[in-house]
Amino acid sequence: MSNIAQQEIATSDTHINKVRSRTVRFGTTRWLTYVALFTALALLVKGIGQIGTLGDSSKITPIYMIWLLSALVLGPVGGGTVCFISDLMIALVFPVGTFNPFITLGCTLYGVIAGLITKYLPVRNYVVRVLVAGTVCAFLCTFILNTFAIWGWCKYYLKLGSYIDGNNSAFGIYLSLRTFQLGIALINTFIATALVPLLVRMGLLPAFNKKEPANGENNDTETTATEE
Repeated sequence: MSNIAQQEIATSDTHINKVRSRTVRFGTTRWLTYVALFTALALLVKGIGQIGTLGDSSKITPIYMIWLLSALVLGPVGGGTVCFISDLMIALVFPVGTFNPFITLGCTLYGVIAGLITKYLPVRNYVVRVLVAGTVCAFLCTFILNTFAIWGWCKYYLKLGSYIDGNNSAFGIYLSLRTFQLGIALINTFIATALVPLLVRMGLLPAFNKKEPANGENNDTETTATEE
């Protein structure tokens, strides 16, 4: 009986060590490597997306997908860091008009909020977590906060009524112009959900495992891939 107990303890320890080896800890070399990797991917897809620019208000870009996946893998701090650095570098490499710091703030919040949702949402399914996080961030950050940043910047800093005709300064007009961008962000979310199984197979996300507890009931167990 004692041998069986020792084997169970040894198996548990082995599982814990394997999980720890896959953990992306905040501030470690591996964490910094993933931040740099996702940032580089964001810059790459942004460069590709430049051909899909439809003006100041709408852009066909897959960058939301990269931001969402970085938040899933790295958590709120890592996701926010990737969004902040990549948006700041994009403003320098692909400048469009004057630099708007409030847009960068909205993009940073995208990564932070997405990281919080994908990490703490009480649903044992990565696809559902990504879907919820991407939808919330698309509406809150991309559609509302960033639209408000554009509207306020044009009206109060640049002293423009509107970036369309210079007359209509209503916030609702800006929201209507950004509806297309909201759709792009939502499409990015669905693409990101399709890539979740690949991240699991690559070891960037631990799989949801099942184990038999002492009372004989089956419970889903998850080991979090990020520690911040």
